[in-house]
Formats: sequence, structure tokens, C-alpha cells
Amino acid sequence: MRSRLPERLSGKLPPILVEVGIGLGLPLIIFAVRVLFFPWFGETAPLAPIFVAIALAAVLAGWRAGLMTLVAGQALIWIFILAPRGSLGPKDAVPFGVLVTATACELAILLLIALYQREIERAWSRRENQMGLLEKALKEIDHRTSNNYQTVLALVLAQAKASRDKAVKDALLQVADRIRAIATASRKLAVASEGLEQVRIAEHLQDLCDEIERGLARPGIRLECHYDDIVLGAEETVCVSILVNELVTNALKHAFPDDRQGVIRVSLEQRRDGIHLRVEDDGIGMTSAGKSRGSGLGSRLIDTFTRQLRARHEVTSTASGTRHLIRIPI
Repeated sequence: MRSRLPERLSGKLPPILVEVGIGLGLPLIIFAVRVLFFPWFGETAPLAPIFVAIALAAVLAGWRAGLMTLVAGQALIWIFILAPRGSLGPKDAVPFGVLVTATACELAILLLIALYQREIERAWSRRENQMGLLEKALKEIDHRTSNNYQTVLALVLAQAKASRDKAVKDALLQVADRIRAIATASRKLAVASEGLEQVRIAEHLQDLCDEIERGLARPGIRLECHYDDIVLGAEETVCVSILVNELVTNALKHAFPDDRQGVIRVSLEQRRDGIHLRVEDDGIGMTSAGKSRGSGLGSRLIDTFTRQLRARHEVTSTASGTRHLIRIPI
């Protein structure tokens, strides 16, 4: 627990030096203030400021600093305030009794602060141990989840390879693409976000598009990506990942038939009205591509995740290309 100054400054100064500096510096400051107000208050409550200095020293630097403040502060007040001539003895019996009572109260306060700090340190140590165990458990869960995705993906790909029906093979390969996209999103959530609550999505989407391009793109088709440095929640990241996977995969498969060349552009931008996700191509357009670009499971997935994001999906398609714009509210 690095809450007190000696621990915080341990890389710059020895802890004992910090304790001594605070333990002796604070009583000097308090004494100077008390001397400054002596003409107005005289010997009234001369030891009261020491209570504040002891508590402050103990909180800042621990009980040893508080004890040094107690001894030094009492000595300064006793010699220069209660005995103005500089003698070590009391002027009469009353000040000595006041000194003993005040010292006992100050020691009690110092003891209470020390006990409280010890309990806080114990609780903090237990919390750190629990957080360490939780972090190990999360890493183990992430590892097992990743293995499960890879196992399911391998089974689907094996089934696709064994199938002789082209329609079944294509359907299984599409399922494999979706599993791969979800697996990538889950892996990035585990790696990019320690709290599993927020993710910087730019690097994640770039990796996703690289995987899609390596798996599906052919020579002559380029995938250009641009992403603003945007932080999204875990659920939003998964939804956006699925949308990008579906839209880019759909464009790669249907926008450029007969060895046609072209470009697919993906962008995620922060705007005043929200986040804009764009996927556009310069292919043959949805009308020319036929029903395959506007029907089926892929289309239903896009609609489902768009609704989950409370977003609006706008599609513009001509013979010179198709543009998908998804407006995600902030």
C-alpha cells in the first residue's frame, strides 16, 4: 500500500529521511505559528496545536513521524511558551499537570491512528491478494474460451471440407467466418482491456480486417481501413466486430465477380451525432449482384446487431458500388 509519503517517495528519498523530515518539520511549523499568535493568546491552550501536528504527521508518514512530532513539539512549547525564560522546569504545578494530561491524550490519538493504519494495510493486502487470484482466474477463463472457439472452428471447417454439397460447404464456411470474428473480438477484449469494460477499438478492427483479407481476398481487391481512436464498451465492441465482419465479407464475396478488381473501404469515425461506421466498395452494386447481397443469415445478423446498438443503418447502392452507413448513438 503506497499511501504514505515515505512509500511514495521511496524511489527518490530514503523512507527514514522522509519520516524525520516530517516528524521534525511539522512541530517547527506549528511552533512558529504559535509564537506568531503569542501576543494575542499568551499561554492559553499552548499545547492545542501539537494535537493537529501529531495527527497530520502520523497520517502523512506513519506513527514514528507522529511520535517525533509529539516529542519535539512538546519540548518547544514547554521551553519557549510555558517557560518563557528558557528554563526546563515548570513555572508552577499547573503547567506540569497540563503537560502530562496533554501528552497522554496525544499518545492515545497516535495509538489510534497507528492501529487504524495497520488495519487498512491488512485490508489492502487482502484485497491485492484477491485481485491477483481474480486476475489469474480471468486469464484462465480467457484461455479456455479461446481454446473452445478454436475447437468449434476446427470442427466446422472439417465438416465443410468433408461436405460434397457446395451450398452446405459455403454455409459452413460462412459460419466459420463468424466464429472467427467473435473469437477475435473476445481475444481483444481480454488483451486490450484489463477491466473487460472498455476497449480501444481501432487496433482491434484493423486486426479483424487483416484476418478477413488474408482469408477471403484475392489479388486485385484492396481493403483500406481508417479508424478514429475510439473507446467502446465490451458489448458494443462485439456488435461492431460482427457488423464489420458481415459487411466486409459480403462485399468480398459478391461485389467483385468475374475477377473484377476494386477497393473496399472501412472507417469508424467519431461525429457530433455519434459514431459512424462505414463499409463501402466500388463493385457492381447490390442490384447487379442479385438477391444474395440482401437476404439470408448475414442480412438478419446485420439487422439484429444494428438494433442492439440502437443504431440506424443506411444503404446506398448503384452500379458503381455500395455504401453502408451505420450511425451509432453515443
